[in-house]
Amino acid sequence: MAVAGLLVAGIWLADFLLLPPFMCLVLSATTLAILWRLRRQQHEPAEAIVLWLNVILLGCSLWSVRNHTQDARDVGGLIEEGYVKPGEVVRLDAKVANIPALETPTTRWSKARSTSDPELNDVSVPQNFRTLFLIEARALIASDGTRLPVCGTCRVLSGGDATELIRWGDSVELLGSIDIADPPMNPGEFDFARHLDRNRISAMMFLKHSAAIKLQSRSSWSPANWMTVVRQQTVAALKRHLSPVNQGTAEALLLGNRGHLTPDLERDYIFSGTMHLLAISGLHVGILYLFLLRIGSLLVVPRHQVLIFAGIVCVVYCLLTDLRPSVMRATCFIVLNIIGQLFYRDVRMGTQIGTTSLLLILLDPSIVFDIGAWLSFLAVGALGWVSDQSPNPESRPAPPDEVSWRDRLEEVWRGLLSKLSLSYRQMLAVTLLSAPLVASQFHVVSLIGMVINLLLIPFTTITLIAGYLLVFFGLLVPPVAVIPGFLFDLSLSILNWTVSFSADVPLGFVTIPDLPRWFIPVYYSMLAASALARQSTHRTSFRLSLLVLVIIVFWNTDRTPRPGELICTTLSIGHGNAIVAELPDGRVLLFDAGALNRAERTADVVSRFLWNRGYRMIDAIVISHADADHYNAIGSLLGKIPVGQVLLSAEFARSETSDVLAILSALEEMSLPTVIMMDGDRIRLSDVSLEFQQATTRETARSSDNASSLVCLLSYAGRRICLPGDLEDYGQKELLPRLPTCDLLISPHHGSLASNNVELAKKLMPAQVFVSSRNDDHRNKLTSIFSSSAVRFTSVEGALTFRVSPDGRIAVESFRAVGNLQGTAKQAQTDERPGYNSASAAPFARDTFLSFLQ
Repeated sequence: MAVAGLLVAGIWLADFLLLPPFMCLVLSATTLAILWRLRRQQHEPAEAIVLWLNVILLGCSLWSVRNHTQDARDVGGLIEEGYVKPGEVVRLDAKVANIPALETPTTRWSKARSTSDPELNDVSVPQNFRTLFLIEARALIASDGTRLPVCGTCRVLSGGDATELIRWGDSVELLGSIDIADPPMNPGEFDFARHLDRNRISAMMFLKHSAAIKLQSRSSWSPANWMTVVRQQTVAALKRHLSPVNQGTAEALLLGNRGHLTPDLERDYIFSGTMHLLAISGLHVGILYLFLLRIGSLLVVPRHQVLIFAGIVCVVYCLLTDLRPSVMRATCFIVLNIIGQLFYRDVRMGTQIGTTSLLLILLDPSIVFDIGAWLSFLAVGALGWVSDQSPNPESRPAPPDEVSWRDRLEEVWRGLLSKLSLSYRQMLAVTLLSAPLVASQFHVVSLIGMVINLLLIPFTTITLIAGYLLVFFGLLVPPVAVIPGFLFDLSLSILNWTVSFSADVPLGFVTIPDLPRWFIPVYYSMLAASALARQSTHRTSFRLSLLVLVIIVFWNTDRTPRPGELICTTLSIGHGNAIVAELPDGRVLLFDAGALNRAERTADVVSRFLWNRGYRMIDAIVISHADADHYNAIGSLLGKIPVGQVLLSAEFARSETSDVLAILSALEEMSLPTVIMMDGDRIRLSDVSLEFQQATTRETARSSDNASSLVCLLSYAGRRICLPGDLEDYGQKELLPRLPTCDLLISPHHGSLASNNVELAKKLMPAQVFVSSRNDDHRNKLTSIFSSSAVRFTSVEGALTFRVSPDGRIAVESFRAVGNLQGTAKQAQTDERPGYNSASAAPFARDTFLSFLQ
C-alpha cells in the first residue's frame, strides 16, 4: 500500500507540473545511483527517504512516458497544427477499440428541487438514439482516395443505433466531422480536454447517422468480438423481459451503461445517496462471486473447481462491462483472494488493496484520476477495517440438549442485532471515507442515504441475483428466462420507487458549493493518521480535530458569499445566453439559460460556475423570450440547483411551443413562484434596481419572438447594464428612444448585424459590449459599429465579468485572455469614468413585490 501510494503521488505530481519524460527518467536514475551508494554505506534512515523519493519519481516517469507523444501522425496533433481544420468533415480508416454503447438523449424537464416544493413528476421528450465508441485511427482518406497514415485514439459519437453494425475489433471507414476538445472557458467548468488527454484520446469525431459508418471487415474470432456479441444479446434479453421504464436501470445495474437512465431517476439516486448502486462497483462483482460460491456449495462441487469457475466468470463480467475501473479493482481483488485460497495462503486486506492498486496503475495509470476507482478502493478499505476491528465471537458453552423456543428467539435476536450493528458500522465507515469525494463530485450530502442504504443493500443483492439469472437463462435457455425476468422487473420497480421516495424526503439531502481544494487531501491524511495511531489519546485527538475541520469547512461553505459589489458575468456557452448577476448582498440572478443544441452543457456550466463561486441556489431566473437558445437549459438547471423564483414575459407564458409548455408545467407542479413582468416594472434590491422594458406595438405582436424580448436594465452605483435579449426589428425601433445610455451592453441576438446597428450604438453609447456567440466572425463589423466601445467575444476570451464597486469604479475581467490557455482570470480593463446620476432616474412605473426578495 505504501508503494502504491507513492506511485499515485508521483503520477499526480507529473500531471500537475507537466514534467517532461527525459527529466523524470534522469531524476529517477540519479536517485537510484544515490540509493545504491547509500546501500553500500548502510545509511538506513537516508536510504529509506531516497527509496521513497525514487518510487515517487518512478510514478512521475510512468505518467510522463505514457503521455508523451512525438508521432507527427497523431490525429490530435494534425488538428492543432492546422493540417486538419477543427470541425472539418473527413473520411477516416480506423479500428473499433471498445464495445459500442447505445444511449438515449432526452430533453430534460427534471424533478427539480426548489425551496418551495421538491415534488414533480417526470416529463421527458425522447429523441433519437446515439452510439458512443472509441476507435484507433489508421489513415485519413482524401477525396481522390489518397491515404495519409495517422494514429491516435478518437472518441466517436454517432447518431442512430450502430451497436448491431460494428463490434470491438472491426475495421471501419467513418465519414464525419473531427475536432479536439477546447480548454475550459468558464470558472468551475469541467476540463474535458484534460480528461481526454489523461485517457490518451487524441480527438473527437461526430457522425450524423450510423449510415456514415462503412464496415470494411469483420474481425476474426477474438475475445473482444465475442464480448460484443454477448453484450448485444444481454441487452436484447433485458428488452424482451423488462418493462421500458426498468430497462435503463437494468443496463446501469448490470452493464454500467447509464445512457438509457432517465435524468430524473439518475438524480434521485444521487440525492438519496444510493448512486453507488448504479456504479458497477465491487458490490456487484462481490455479489456475483459469493452467489457462484453458494451455488457450487449446494451442488457439492469441489471447492477449488468452484473458485476457478467463479474467477473466470468474474473476469468475463469485467470484460462485459468494458473494463470499468471499479469492476477491474473488484475482479483483481477476487482473483488474488482465489489464488490465496488455492495455495492455502492467508492474504491480508492491506496486501490485497496494495497489490491490486499496483496492478491497475501499471496497466493504466489514468485510473489514478478516476473518482469511481477511488470510491471503490475506499469502500473496500472501510469494510475491511471495520471487520478487522470487530471483536471475535465469544466462546460459549455447548447448548443444552433441550432448548426452549424462547431461548431460540433470543439467540436469533442477538444474532440479528450483531449483524445489524456490524452493517451500520460498515456503512458509517464507508460514508466517512466516501462522503468528501461524493460531495465534491455531485455537490450533494445525502443524510437519508445513511438509513436507506442499510435496507437497500440486502434488497439490491436479491435484485442483482435475479438479474444475473435472467442474463444466464436469457443467453442459454430463453424460455426459462421468463421467471427471473418477472422477478427482476418487479425488484427494479420496488428499487426505483424506494429511491425516488427517499430522494423526496424533506431535509434528506443538502446541496453544497465547491469544497476548498486543500480539504480532501487534509481530510484523508487526518483520517489515515487516526486509523494508524497506536495510542488511544492520539486517535481521539485526530478524530476530534477531524470533526472540527469538517464542521468549520461545511459551515463556511454553507454561508452565502457577499461580494459587496455588483458582479455581472456573461458565460461562454456558444450561440446562446447565460448571464449571472451577483448582487452585493449575496443574492444571485440568472438572465436566460440556453444554447443551440447544448442545453445540458449550458445547465452544467451555469451550475458549476455558481458552485465555484460558493453559491447553493439561484434567487431568481429571468427569461427574456421564447427562443430555445435562451431557455432550453432551464429544465435541467432546475434539477441541479435550487431556484427561488422565475420571472418571465406574458409572451413566453402564452407560447404554445411544446418545450415552453413543458417548462411551465414543471414550474407549476413544483409550486415555484412565477411572476409575469410587464413593460415599466421595476424592482429594487438593496442598492441595485432592475427596470424592465418591452415593446407592445401591433407590429411587434405579428413579428418574431425576438421583437418582444424582455429588456432588463440593472443600475448600481451610478452605472447601468443593459440586457436586451434578442431585441430587434419593430421592438427595437419602439424601445430605442426610451433606452438610456449604459456602461455595459450584452450584444442583442448574439452579435447579429440585424440587431446591432449604428442607431443602437449611438443611443446607448456603451463602454463595453459583450458578445455571447459561438465565434467572432462579425468582429470587424461590430467593432466598426461600436467604434467608441470595447467589443469582447465569449468565444475568444471565455466568461466575461463586469464588476461595479460601491464607489462606481468598473473592472472588466476575462476568464481566458487571448493567448492564455490556462484558464486563469485576467483583469482586462478598469474604468473610472463618472456614471449617470441614479437619483435622476424616472420614478417606478409600477412596483413589483417579490416575496423571496424581502
